[in-house]
Amino acid sequence: MMNDEAFWTLLASPLPIAVLAVVLETLLPLPAGFRPSALLPWLEQLARKVNRPGHHSTQLWLAGLLTPLVVLIPALAACWALRNLSLSEGLFDLLLLVWLLELKPLGQQLNALRPLLHQDKLPLARLQLAPMVRRETRQLSLMGLSKACSETLILRWSGQWAAVLFWYLLAGIEAALCMRLLQLMNQAFSVKLARNRLFGEMSGRLYSLMVWMPAWLSVLLQGAFAGGGRAVQQALLGARQWPAQGQGALLGAVAGGLNIRLGGPRFYDGHKLRYVTLGGCQEPDLSTPVRVLGRLRWLSLVWWLLSALFCGLYLYVHWPR
Repeated sequence: MMNDEAFWTLLASPLPIAVLAVVLETLLPLPAGFRPSALLPWLEQLARKVNRPGHHSTQLWLAGLLTPLVVLIPALAACWALRNLSLSEGLFDLLLLVWLLELKPLGQQLNALRPLLHQDKLPLARLQLAPMVRRETRQLSLMGLSKACSETLILRWSGQWAAVLFWYLLAGIEAALCMRLLQLMNQAFSVKLARNRLFGEMSGRLYSLMVWMPAWLSVLLQGAFAGGGRAVQQALLGARQWPAQGQGALLGAVAGGLNIRLGGPRFYDGHKLRYVTLGGCQEPDLSTPVRVLGRLRWLSLVWWLLSALFCGLYLYVHWPR
């Protein structure tokens, strides 16, 4: 009886839960309206109420400082209360983690965009891509659409999947929830838009801090892939010259590993911003987003295999004898 109890206790530990959550997130057909991304319109509406153009810059900065607290504190308090009231804390962690992870929708979004690109329906492709990015899509060529889609896939994978899994394994379900909410706030309050430069600064800094370690872990893992040396070299360049160090490193690593060019100029609210060009010598084309998603899936598999390996070692060491 004691062995059965110890067995279920081991299965309720973070490593087995993380491995199972990755599998379930891939298999379960969760509708888009029930995923965390569905909170974006609510966060954008919240921003419109407190981030008004007529307010003083100090007021906007203070509102941006308090808004993450207004979102995070109630969410973490509700998570703590529900977890303590649940019949099984392990089952609660599993269900919440499955909900927080979003890898499968990236493939679905790309599958919706690919036919439009292949059929050269650029106006429809721009409309399809617009909800996924914060930049203007009206002037994007086929190459620009492929580049924007590729960059978005990398950044979304980092914030919606890899960083959530990393923080769950490191600090528990509350840290994973905090990580995902910061990713959503960084997306909703993007400082790339002029109206959010002050208001979104705190959310952006917190998100960059949280995503730094998992991004660099992903960079190091890419050293074992084809083009690993160029990937690490471009990651160092991205870390030095991209606005957010961890995100720049990850973009540079994926672009360098695949020998494609990412970064460069883009428009936000009519303003042209120039970012450093990262990667290799090949300009993005129709195949680039598919290649990027393939690299991210391989990275996800490596993450999962490492988690499964450590899970097996953990169970072996702690197995009751």
